[in-house]
Amino acid sequence: MNILGIHGGFTTGQHDAGAVLMIDGRLVCSIEEERLSRVKSATGVLPIESIAACLSEARLTMRDIDFVAIAGETYSDIESRTMEWITHHFGYSPKIRIVNHQTAHLASAFFPSGFTSAMCLSADAFGDGLSGAVATADRQNGLRINRTIPALNSLGVFYATITSFLGFRPGDDEYKVMGLAPYGEPKIDLEAFCRPEGDGFLCEPKYFRARKSATVYEPFYSTALVDLLGPPRRNREPITEFHKNIAASAQETLEKCLVSLVTQMHKDFGMRSLCFAGGVALNCSANRLLNSLPFIDNLYVQPAASDRGLPLGCALHIAFLEGEALSPIESTFYGPTIETADIENALLVTGVKNIALENPEKIAAEKLAKGEIIGWFQGRSEFGPRALGHRSILANPCIADMKDKINAKVKFREEFRPFAPSVLEEKSSEIYDLRCPSPYMTVAFNVKENWIDKTPATTHINKTSRVQTVNRSVDPLYHGLIECFESYTGCPAVLNTSFNIKGQPIVESPLEAISTFFSTGLDHLVLGNYLISK
Repeated sequence: MNILGIHGGFTTGQHDAGAVLMIDGRLVCSIEEERLSRVKSATGVLPIESIAACLSEARLTMRDIDFVAIAGETYSDIESRTMEWITHHFGYSPKIRIVNHQTAHLASAFFPSGFTSAMCLSADAFGDGLSGAVATADRQNGLRINRTIPALNSLGVFYATITSFLGFRPGDDEYKVMGLAPYGEPKIDLEAFCRPEGDGFLCEPKYFRARKSATVYEPFYSTALVDLLGPPRRNREPITEFHKNIAASAQETLEKCLVSLVTQMHKDFGMRSLCFAGGVALNCSANRLLNSLPFIDNLYVQPAASDRGLPLGCALHIAFLEGEALSPIESTFYGPTIETADIENALLVTGVKNIALENPEKIAAEKLAKGEIIGWFQGRSEFGPRALGHRSILANPCIADMKDKINAKVKFREEFRPFAPSVLEEKSSEIYDLRCPSPYMTVAFNVKENWIDKTPATTHINKTSRVQTVNRSVDPLYHGLIECFESYTGCPAVLNTSFNIKGQPIVESPLEAISTFFSTGLDHLVLGNYLISK
């Protein structure tokens, strides 16, 4: 059975459009529209190019698709409108299967987790009239939703409102608030706005604007929040200690509310495995606390936890309902295939000087050991917001000023923004306080005392790192690069950040990699088996 999962464009505010294709319960392709349109977040955009890419990857046409699965069950005309635009662009529309937004998030977290059974939590701003849902799940019966959380009681909207108040863009820049929080102190009382309650949390909606048609360029905060906190920060204004303290207070509030909710879930269900999705699940600092709870033995956070993961969740949910045997999803490398010929053609048309390499991982490791910064482009792209070794910028984590150098000369972004390490899975517990692999950069971990000064470029101010563990069998080339780097430096980890600059999507094609390389302070680009240098 061929199932196409899609999301995006049904309203002008829908963001992170994309598509996935599943064949007989196996994920074949996953790509976000922003990677192809080159417009970050792809807000209000139909997933036309991502659908075409998925079909092309499998050499199928729309007539080969059995079902199109889409989230949005509260939209009365979603079926007819979806059939209309798919027919308009592809000449034919299969049957449309509609999935609840929160159910799609839950499905995207549980089915790839590998857990036999688990508690499942969805938490985001809002979708299909809800801000989240609580469920239990097992392999035989699938999802069983036990509780839903209304849209006006929303942790996602709470955090987005603080993001807007601090002069950042809600829906996109929440990670900036998370990164800024450790620089401040949680001195500001936000309990009037959001606080933990006995069975979870409670948000007071008077502090945010409940406009269904509001754009991210309008303020999310109300005059009541200005009365509570004082004047908001305007975009481009300096960040003061007060702003840092607001970020710290918001982060602490979010963490307390999530801990309260998950604690109640454990009391209700008695389960010790947790699957987590929705935009709030991208807060790796909060996930660190959830992962450390004494009653949580296993935590799986969907790597594309935000609405980027809705196409996958929709497809998985419908596949399960149709009785498909779901195959494991052990990586995020499901973008369109890039052939060697595609790379060689990009080199030809741009005319850039290059050197063919027999061992690109060895040459890259040598450059990194010397303190040089590399663009690393290999194989099929990752889905989700994190680069995990296929579309990455890599650097030496042992160099103290490397973070500032990359932020200023490569990424062109705020100086407080941290970078993550990719570490050999088998050596990860030597550096970080983790008890099991963490392959998707979704959880922060404490850095062990003897490694804090050894890895200054990937150790945040609060002595944590958002870790990616790299498994030899899942990604042998990237694992080999880090092994070579360790042989030169004694450090089994490299700095890894996404191959893009501020405000742009991660590069998808060889031409985009070359363009970004020459427009930044990168020293080298390893493009497949070819080296380009400045």
